[in-house]
Amino acid sequence: MAVSGYLGCIILAIVFLRFLCRFIDNNGLPRNWPFVGMIPTLLLNIHRAHEKIAEVLKRSNGTFLYTGIWFTNKSFLCTCDPENVRHILSTNSSTYLKGSEWLKQFDIFGEALFNSDGEAWKRHRKVFHAFLNHDQFRQTLSKIVQDRIEQGLVKVLEYVSRRELAVNLQDLFVRHAFDMGCIMATGCNPGVLSIEFAENRFHKAMSDTLEAAFYRYVMPDSLWKLQSWLQIGKEKRRSEAWKTFDDLLAEYISIQREKSNKAMASNPEEENNFNFLKCYLTGHEVTGPTPSDSLIRDNIIHFLFASDDTYSLVLTWFFCLISKNPMVENKIREEVKRNLLLKEVGGILQLPSCFNELSKLTYLHAAFCETLRLCPPIPFEFRTCTKQDILPTGHHVDENMRILIGIHAMGRMECLWGEDYREFKPERWITKEGKIKRVAPSKFPAFLAGPRICPGKELSFFLIKATAIAIIHNYNVHVIEGQKIAPKNSAFYQMKKGLMICNRIVLTNKNWNKNLLFVRTHLLSSEQTDSGVLSQNAVGRLVCDHERVAEADHQLVSWS
Repeated sequence: MAVSGYLGCIILAIVFLRFLCRFIDNNGLPRNWPFVGMIPTLLLNIHRAHEKIAEVLKRSNGTFLYTGIWFTNKSFLCTCDPENVRHILSTNSSTYLKGSEWLKQFDIFGEALFNSDGEAWKRHRKVFHAFLNHDQFRQTLSKIVQDRIEQGLVKVLEYVSRRELAVNLQDLFVRHAFDMGCIMATGCNPGVLSIEFAENRFHKAMSDTLEAAFYRYVMPDSLWKLQSWLQIGKEKRRSEAWKTFDDLLAEYISIQREKSNKAMASNPEEENNFNFLKCYLTGHEVTGPTPSDSLIRDNIIHFLFASDDTYSLVLTWFFCLISKNPMVENKIREEVKRNLLLKEVGGILQLPSCFNELSKLTYLHAAFCETLRLCPPIPFEFRTCTKQDILPTGHHVDENMRILIGIHAMGRMECLWGEDYREFKPERWITKEGKIKRVAPSKFPAFLAGPRICPGKELSFFLIKATAIAIIHNYNVHVIEGQKIAPKNSAFYQMKKGLMICNRIVLTNKNWNKNLLFVRTHLLSSEQTDSGVLSQNAVGRLVCDHERVAEADHQLVSWS
């Protein structure tokens, strides 16, 4: 009876709050209630936090002061005004630092570039910049990408396609990204992208970390600290994630240290194994004298973090968006055929023979810019003001005030992108001359802006383009209908349940004169497994378009 009464009170409270928010609103903006501030609006919209922030910023002309519970220091100024963004990230960036509030959310990353300010940040950035622009890294990169696409991604796609299996595309990209990132960062290939779909401990730990970071930002400190002390909820998973990071990095450091201690002359392949961890352990010119293991751990985790989620999330949202815009997908296919030389792999698949000409794919680049506008992997950027200031919009900022930059909201501002801002329209990024239109980072801060603009921006575009064309050219990616696609509450714009798809192979003749579609219809009748792949008995019968299959068979015979 007591439990029933408690649940009844909660339900009545929610109904009451909904009544208040709907009928006693403040011109569509959150009402500032005594003692609890604006937290009722936050709680009622926690399932759609990203959309609600965009709506509030739109109604408040781009800048809004959120007031938290009294005496908790959880108030913050939220803005998506380009002039304010330029002021915070570029013009006056020395005043707006990450600071102690940032470290409360991301202390798990230690002293890495991701967390640092001032001189420490400059030193770390110099190291990352030197590594990413080193000739050996650039030579190694193309080999890694080509090998992992051919031996990892394509093999798994072929496996699930030929067996009529559905697969979680987000999970598949996460695995692909981690394998490549781990090779670049540590020289080790964990092989989590395989037909066995082995457990990906790193991604689970990172996902738990980012969810906890989101709630730490909006919850009173006393509440999450209590959860951390009791080791319950998201804080318990966060502690487990911390241990996972420590264990994984200790393992990779041990493996690479053992390799580095061996004579290079007896292992010629090791000489060509250029990776971030090896540079640290050997005192390479890129990184300088070998630092402590804890600092190596922090920066390697940051490297893996940057290559894991950002890359995989952009690709997942990209395929989700083009599935709703087939004309965009067709234009990308035609552009690939016109501009790239392709080689045959595995009998019927074609992949680029060289990845050095991806800059020719203007429309594909524009499609990714449009994806980043609508679905930026980092929806919010946080800063703390270190001294009193006035923003270009006239808003006063006090010392220690928290600032939230609504990157996700900026892509949904009609005043910035026009009446068609809701549409997925790559053409908005292309000039009349057919070149990519340059947009100021303060208007399009998907890679941030100013001194802290992402050093891996060009690398990110290279990786997502190389992966996308390998899939688009060879497959029709069919997003299974009936899914509820929504972002989770996290510091990253990640889909809650991923993106379930099934593949249809596109067969293309040697002269690229016409495409033949081998039609597969998946009749799915059971729940997906933890890995995101449906079990074999979950797949129904195969329905073929007999005329197209016959035509495809005829063409295959004539080619052989």
